[in-house]
Amino acid sequence: MNPDQRGQFSLKLIQKCPVCNHDYSGGRIEILTEADQGFLAYMSCGFCASSIIVRVLTLPHGLVGNAILTDLNNTEVLSYGSTIPVAGDQVLAFHEMINLEDSGMFMEKIRNN
Repeated sequence: MNPDQRGQFSLKLIQKCPVCNHDYSGGRIEILTEADQGFLAYMSCGFCASSIIVRVLTLPHGLVGNAILTDLNNTEVLSYGSTIPVAGDQVLAFHEMINLEDSGMFMEKIRNN
Protein backbone atom coordinates (compact mmCIF):
# COMPACT_ATOMS: atom_id res chain seq x y z
CA MET A 1 0.00 0.00 0.00
CA ASN A 2 1.27 3.44 -0.89
CA PRO A 3 2.17 5.42 2.29
CA ASP A 4 0.09 8.36 1.02
CA GLN A 5 -3.01 6.12 0.94
CA ARG A 6 -2.64 4.87 4.53
CA GLY A 7 -4.19 8.07 5.85
CA GLN A 8 -7.49 7.23 4.17
CA PHE A 9 -7.99 4.20 6.43
CA SER A 10 -8.93 4.70 10.02
CA LEU A 11 -9.79 2.55 13.01
CA LYS A 12 -11.31 5.55 14.80
CA LEU A 13 -14.81 4.14 14.35
CA ILE A 14 -13.93 1.31 16.73
CA GLN A 15 -13.05 3.27 19.84
CA LYS A 16 -14.48 1.05 22.59
CA CYS A 17 -14.24 -2.61 23.42
CA PRO A 18 -17.54 -4.40 22.61
CA VAL A 19 -17.17 -6.56 25.75
CA CYS A 20 -16.20 -4.16 28.57
CA ASN A 21 -16.77 -0.76 26.85
CA HIS A 22 -13.27 0.54 27.75
CA ASP A 23 -11.35 2.67 25.25
CA TYR A 24 -8.99 0.82 22.92
CA SER A 25 -6.30 3.41 23.63
CA GLY A 26 -4.74 1.05 26.18
CA GLY A 27 -5.08 -1.94 23.90
CA ARG A 28 -3.03 -3.45 21.14
CA ILE A 29 -3.76 -2.84 17.46
CA GLU A 30 -1.92 -4.91 14.89
CA ILE A 31 -2.23 -4.70 11.11
CA LEU A 32 -2.07 -8.34 9.96
CA THR A 33 -2.29 -7.88 6.19
CA GLU A 34 -2.42 -4.92 3.83
CA ALA A 35 -3.43 -4.61 0.20
CA ASP A 36 -4.26 -1.77 -2.16
CA GLN A 37 -7.96 -2.19 -1.44
CA GLY A 38 -7.77 -2.39 2.39
CA PHE A 39 -6.36 -4.17 5.43
CA LEU A 40 -7.00 -6.80 8.11
CA ALA A 41 -6.37 -5.71 11.70
CA TYR A 42 -6.36 -7.48 15.05
CA MET A 43 -7.32 -5.50 18.13
CA SER A 44 -7.01 -6.56 21.78
CA CYS A 45 -8.51 -4.74 24.73
CA GLY A 46 -5.95 -3.71 27.36
CA PHE A 47 -8.55 -4.07 30.12
CA CYS A 48 -10.42 -7.37 29.52
CA ALA A 49 -8.11 -8.93 26.86
CA SER A 50 -10.98 -9.64 24.46
CA SER A 51 -10.07 -9.42 20.77
CA ILE A 52 -11.70 -8.44 17.50
CA ILE A 53 -10.71 -8.93 13.88
CA VAL A 54 -11.37 -5.90 11.67
CA ARG A 55 -11.49 -5.96 7.85
CA VAL A 56 -11.63 -2.60 6.06
CA LEU A 57 -12.05 -2.38 2.28
CA THR A 58 -12.09 0.57 -0.09
CA LEU A 59 -14.88 0.34 -2.62
CA PRO A 60 -15.97 2.86 -5.27
CA HIS A 61 -18.75 4.13 -2.99
CA GLY A 62 -16.55 4.44 0.14
CA LEU A 63 -15.07 2.44 3.00
CA VAL A 64 -16.69 -0.78 4.19
CA GLY A 65 -15.65 -2.36 7.47
CA ASN A 66 -16.56 -5.46 9.43
CA ALA A 67 -15.51 -6.42 12.95
CA ILE A 68 -15.81 -9.84 14.56
CA LEU A 69 -15.33 -10.67 18.23
CA THR A 70 -12.94 -13.64 18.40
CA ASP A 71 -11.12 -15.95 20.75
CA LEU A 72 -8.35 -16.54 18.20
CA ASN A 73 -4.93 -15.01 18.69
CA ASN A 74 -3.27 -13.05 15.86
CA THR A 75 -1.20 -16.04 14.67
CA GLU A 76 -4.29 -18.24 14.44
CA VAL A 77 -6.10 -15.58 12.40
CA LEU A 78 -3.29 -15.56 9.83
CA SER A 79 -3.03 -19.36 9.68
CA TYR A 80 -6.80 -19.69 9.19
CA GLY A 81 -6.53 -17.74 5.94
CA SER A 82 -3.99 -20.19 4.55
CA THR A 83 -6.09 -23.33 5.02
CA ILE A 84 -7.52 -25.29 2.11
CA PRO A 85 -11.14 -24.35 1.35
CA VAL A 86 -13.86 -26.93 1.95
CA ALA A 87 -15.57 -28.05 -1.26
CA GLY A 88 -19.33 -28.46 -1.53
CA ASP A 89 -18.95 -32.19 -2.21
CA GLN A 90 -17.09 -32.58 1.09
CA VAL A 91 -19.92 -30.89 2.99
CA LEU A 92 -22.49 -33.16 1.33
CA ALA A 93 -20.42 -36.28 2.08
CA PHE A 94 -20.11 -35.24 5.73
CA HIS A 95 -23.86 -34.60 5.91
CA GLU A 96 -24.53 -38.10 4.57
CA MET A 97 -22.18 -39.60 7.19
CA ILE A 98 -23.95 -37.73 10.01
CA ASN A 99 -27.33 -39.00 8.89
CA LEU A 100 -26.34 -42.68 8.95
CA GLU A 101 -28.79 -44.79 10.94
CA ASP A 102 -26.10 -46.46 13.08
CA SER A 103 -24.16 -43.83 15.07
CA GLY A 104 -21.33 -46.34 15.63
CA MET A 105 -20.90 -46.47 11.88
CA PHE A 106 -20.52 -42.68 11.79
CA MET A 107 -17.60 -42.73 14.27
CA GLU A 108 -16.00 -45.61 12.39
CA LYS A 109 -16.11 -43.66 9.11
CA ILE A 110 -14.67 -40.55 10.82
CA ARG A 111 -11.75 -42.55 12.20
CA ASN A 112 -11.07 -44.11 8.78
CA ASN A 113 -11.04 -40.79 6.90
